[in-house]
Amino acid sequence: MMLNNVPVLIGTVLMSVAWNKYFFLIGRIFIGFGCGIATGVAPMYISEISPVSVKGAVGVSHQFMITFGILIAFVMSIKGALSSFSEYWHMYFAFPALPALYQLILLPLCPESPNWLYYNKEREDLARAALTKLRNSRSVADQEVDAMIKERTTATSSVMVSYKQLFSDRTLRLTLIIGLALQGAQQLSGVNAILNYGPDILKTAGLTNPDLGTGLLGGINVFMTFVSVPLMDKLGRRSLMLLGQGGMILSFIGLAIAQKIHYGSPDGSSWTAPVSVATVVTFIIFFAVGPGSIPWLIIAEIFTADARGKASSLCVGANWVCNLLVVLTYDQLNKALSPNTFFLYTGIVTFFFIFTIFFVPETKKKPVEQIVREIKTQAEKFPPTVF
Repeated sequence: MMLNNVPVLIGTVLMSVAWNKYFFLIGRIFIGFGCGIATGVAPMYISEISPVSVKGAVGVSHQFMITFGILIAFVMSIKGALSSFSEYWHMYFAFPALPALYQLILLPLCPESPNWLYYNKEREDLARAALTKLRNSRSVADQEVDAMIKERTTATSSVMVSYKQLFSDRTLRLTLIIGLALQGAQQLSGVNAILNYGPDILKTAGLTNPDLGTGLLGGINVFMTFVSVPLMDKLGRRSLMLLGQGGMILSFIGLAIAQKIHYGSPDGSSWTAPVSVATVVTFIIFFAVGPGSIPWLIIAEIFTADARGKASSLCVGANWVCNLLVVLTYDQLNKALSPNTFFLYTGIVTFFFIFTIFFVPETKKKPVEQIVREIKTQAEKFPPTVF
């Protein structure tokens, strides 16, 4: 994570001083490189240093800061919000340097991941020391090291799992499919279509100031992500995922019907505008409650340590691919399917809702070996050609 700040700082410099579009694009590539690594490593590190009792609540902090960053970007992009500084617009792209510098100052004070020290470096003594610092208790640290030793005895192999094993071993394959599906469920739900094209959607719904409305959506996203913090370790990951997906389905049904009726009779359906706005708001609320946070958290909980790094990289990669797919296709889909666009997204969210019901285990306060046993039992119910 320390080294990852280097491409971020390079990217911010190139973007903020870019004198042509090529330097700007190169800067964006550096920023994208840094974001890709951060979204893979940060949730895993947070999960590995957190006590089991509050792992869900602490794990939400990753998504909370993502939504907070999105909100800042929305506020800065509202027309007239920073009009006094409009001639210095290129300096706005220097803002990512602030969290990068913050990390460079504070990360040296943070202990290394105990899991990484034990499994990758095979240094039980350093892992025990890191846990003692994190827990402020030697006895608690000893208990967690004992749990890591037990986990290693139940792991798929005594060495780090290869990419080939992730696909050849039935249990690992189903676990990977679950991780990939949860990341797909987050992005293919169309949340970035709502956020990126929010002004257009809200303008179509009749909102007089769609830019401000999009900023409010960003604020709601931040607030509800914060609300989900205490719920994560009380209700559980699976329950919140299903609650969120169920609410998203109902929201999209309402939005799709309102758009359909408004398109057929724009002058005789005044109620469709407030319904459209309300359903967009409820969609963001339900997304933030579960599907926004849980995929980042759960991929660090369903894999044993010998597979966690490689599996997480694949899952995070899938998240960004799905993100890109939605952003690139929404405008074309909307033009081709309007006013039925959100019926398509309703179907996609429904598919992942059903997948969650049948395949995603509850991971709340469960040791990884129990989660692995549950997934293995699930995989054995199907022919080897399926899972």
